[in-house]
Amino acid sequence: MAQFDVYTNPIVKLRESHPYVMVIQSHFLKRPIAVMAIPLARMDEDTSPVTTLNPRLDVAGETLVLETLTIGSYEPGDLRRPVANLQADATAVWDALDFALHGH
Repeated sequence: MAQFDVYTNPIVKLRESHPYVMVIQSHFLKRPIAVMAIPLARMDEDTSPVTTLNPRLDVAGETLVLETLTIGSYEPGDLRRPVANLQADATAVWDALDFALHGH
């Protein structure tokens, strides 16, 4: 499991609106009991998210919104077979987290 790996949302009820989660936790822990991840949501056509806090990211041919404020944790066994890795978008992800935690 690598940082910025994207997995199918392990919460089946949320998959229609939030099809994926992205791991943001560094892989420095060898056997974590939980893994921090942020959901990726389908965009609502009627709203425009704050792009610094909620950057748009492309996964599997679909543009999704990183819902930074809904960060959560999952058991490592719930996240199987990554579908993508968004390392190329690391700056946008870190900017979103910085904005959420520091306001700038």
